This record gives sequence, structure tokens and C-alpha cells, in this order.
Amino acid sequence: MSDSHSHSDILLCQRCNKNHASVISRKEKFCTDCFRNFVSLKQRKQMMSDQYYQDIFKVMYKDKLRSEQDAHLQNLNSKILVPLSFGSSSLVMLDILNDTLLEQSITHRGKTGFTVDVIICFHDEQIQNQIKENVSKLINAKYKENNQKIKFHLVDINQFFDNSPHLQSLVLQETDFLIKSLNLKDQSIIEKKLTLSEILDQCSDRSTYQDLLAFVTKHAIKKYAFQHDFKAILWGHSMTRLADEVISLIVKGRGSAISSSLNTDDFDENYGNKFKNLYPLKDILLTEIDAYCYNSGLHNYLINYNIQDALLVNKINQNTDKIQTNSLKNKTINELARNYFEVIEGDYSNVISTVVRTGDKLAEPKSQENFKISKCNLCMQKIYSDPSQWITSITENKGHPLETDEEKENYQRWKNYNNDKLKNSEMDFFRLNEFVKENGSKACLCYGCTITLNTFKDKSVVWPVHDDKELNSVLEDYVLTDHEE
Repeated sequence: MSDSHSHSDILLCQRCNKNHASVISRKEKFCTDCFRNFVSLKQRKQMMSDQYYQDIFKVMYKDKLRSEQDAHLQNLNSKILVPLSFGSSSLVMLDILNDTLLEQSITHRGKTGFTVDVIICFHDEQIQNQIKENVSKLINAKYKENNQKIKFHLVDINQFFDNSPHLQSLVLQETDFLIKSLNLKDQSIIEKKLTLSEILDQCSDRSTYQDLLAFVTKHAIKKYAFQHDFKAILWGHSMTRLADEVISLIVKGRGSAISSSLNTDDFDENYGNKFKNLYPLKDILLTEIDAYCYNSGLHNYLINYNIQDALLVNKINQNTDKIQTNSLKNKTINELARNYFEVIEGDYSNVISTVVRTGDKLAEPKSQENFKISKCNLCMQKIYSDPSQWITSITENKGHPLETDEEKENYQRWKNYNNDKLKNSEMDFFRLNEFVKENGSKACLCYGCTITLNTFKDKSVVWPVHDDKELNSVLEDYVLTDHEE
């Protein structure tokens, strides 16, 4: 008897006991169809997690609570927003939503309980053509039957600054770590940096860059949901992604935001209490999502993402043992946390689920005594204690006195160099500080954003004023179809 059979030939699916196994996950062997069902059921369970979400996703009929017309309107108005990044998670989540719509249409004779609007955010025009091409392929290959139920929208997040009615300059005072805000409406003396790229260019490290980009993207998505009356935003975050988010928030000094960021029960109060946020993939590991993505052919639509083949019986990556050459110094905090969870995901996946469950159990922090809860002018998170007071208490601001002639000479050189810079600049950090001290007003930044602002080249950033005018300023979108070029 020949021993030349591949490993997959001798492995049978433990669910159906018929087909060859293509995935091994949680110590169980799955064929492709059974694994798709396994992942799909976990997502659908989250979609039915409480009455609010059941009313969105179920097909409604006339009953004791609603008339036939009311049921029809509820089905029609059950709109959900799906952010698509073209990573594996958001593609898989959308694929399962598409399957759900197809099943509802067949079972309920053309009726469905909800519609899907997909939002794709970008700030780099170079990637725009690739996005359009992928969307066109997706519609034709995957979503042709649901082209009236699934719509794709492209949003340029540079509008974050372009369409903001009021801009402010947030400036960090180095001596006391207080934040001052300068209204730029009538301050033509200060250059307005209106594009996102200009703001991101001020970031001194990749962590700050990614944090700001993530916030602007999330704000654009939630603002779009607010303006178009969506019932819920479905975020394609895996259990692994949520775990690394929890750890990263703690490391960045944003631990107080964990409770609100994982909250799926309450309406989003920063956006008019109009919608809720749901994480349908929160019970699924990233490696499981990647396996689903590959076996379903969704890997052909990925942008800037590499599939992990850890759970696949037949590996797809030839250099699985290749050592990553990226320096730890060049990694963001989120990337470091993600790398850790990727390493332990195989043998210690319970650690990941424990982190997410613990984050879910965290309640909103209590405010510091005699401190009125406020909101951060930058990230909009609640502030429960005065960060500047705490930073000042642990910081030594007085320098060592100059003693030797060499120290005095070096100090004079430094002073002359900076004076020359001051003369050649219309409004650099030193002048801006003095100007803001006299003309600015006190602003509120959380601890995490205070630390972030400290990494900026001039300790300041131009930022929109988050108010009703900004929230209602129209966010333009471009509807993508199956014949985009």
C-alpha cells in the first residue's frame, strides 16, 4: 500500500464524517463547508444577542405588536452599516451577512429583514482605484443576487477637516501639561492644516500616526451612521483584534475607554444616541477568520493584508518560519500586542477569550473627587480625572543648574541655535505657546491624548471642534457599482 498520500487525505471532518478536513481549529477537524457553518453560526449568534438586534435582523410579519404595514416598514428601515477595510475580518463578516440575506430571501419568498450599506474609508488617492476594482469584482462574483440589498459607499476621510465648520489649535503647555485651545475661525495668523495628510505628517512615530488615523476613520464611520439613520454599525473585529485593542488601550493610558469601546448594549451617546455598535466576530479567533477567508476565496480581494495559514491543513505560505525583520522600535503598540496574541493563539487561545471577557465586564470608571466628568476635545472619550495634575505630580520640570564653563558654552550654543530658528519662523512652537497663553482658552484632553500630543513635533495639532454643527456637516460619499473602472 502506498504511503504517498498527503496529510489531508487521511483526515476526515469530525462534523460530517464524510469530507476531507481542510481546517483544524480548537482541536477539532473541519471540512470547508462545516467550518463555514461553524464560523457563520457564531456570527449569527451575536446578531441575535438581544431584542434590539433581533428586531433588526429578523424578517418581521404582522403580529400582536405590529400591523402588516408596520412590519414592512420595520424590515425596510432596518439598515446596518458595515465598515470594510479589505482585511480578512470585514470581508468574512460581509460574506456571512450576504449568505443570511440570501437564505432569508429564499425562506421568506423574497423578503429580507435588513439591508446592508458598506462604507469604505480612504485618505490616500493611490489606493482608490484598487478599492473600486475590488468592489466591482466582489459585486459580480459574490453579491450579484443581493445588489439591491448591499450598497457600497466610498468616503474620503480628508473631509474630516475640509467640512468642519470650526477648527481649533490644541496646544500642550510643557510646564504644567495643561491644554489650551485657540479658535482658528478668525486667527489667520496661524496656518490652517486642512488635510489629514498634513496632520499625520506631524506625527513623530507610527503609533501616533495609526492612532490618529484610526480615530478619524472611526469618527467618519459613526458620523455617516448618524447622518443616514442606521440602526447599528457592525465592526469586523475578531476576538484576537478585540483582545489586542484592550491591552493596547491600557498601555496607551486609555484604559478608561475600554468599557465604552466594547459596549454593544447602549446607544452611542457621542452621536445622538441613534445607533448601537456590534462586534459579530467577537467569539472567533483571527486565525479562524483567515482560514474561512482562504477557503471561501475571499483572499483574492484582500488589500494590504497577509493571510495566516496556521489552521489550514494544506499550508499556503512557503516561508512560515521566516523571521520577521521589522524592528520592535518600528512597531506600533497595537502591532506588538497583536504579535503576542498571534504567538499564543494556537496553544493558549483561552488567554485571548479571557482578555475580551474581562474587558466586557469592566464598568464605567468613577470620577475623581471634586472633578466634573468632561469629554476629550480630541478623541471624545470621557475624562474622569485631571491628567495634567497627575502628570505634573510625577514630572521633574526643573533642570540641573549650569556649573562648568563647558556646560554654559554648550547651553549658549543651543540657545543661539533656537533663537535663529525662532527668527526664521513665522509661528513656531515657542511663539505659539506665548500666543496661546494670552489668547487661548482651557481645553480638555484625556491622559492618552495628552501623551499623544506630546509626541507631535510642535506639541500642537489643528483639530475640528466636535459640536452639533460638525456632526451635521454633510459627509459626502461616492456610491460604487459593479461597473466601476
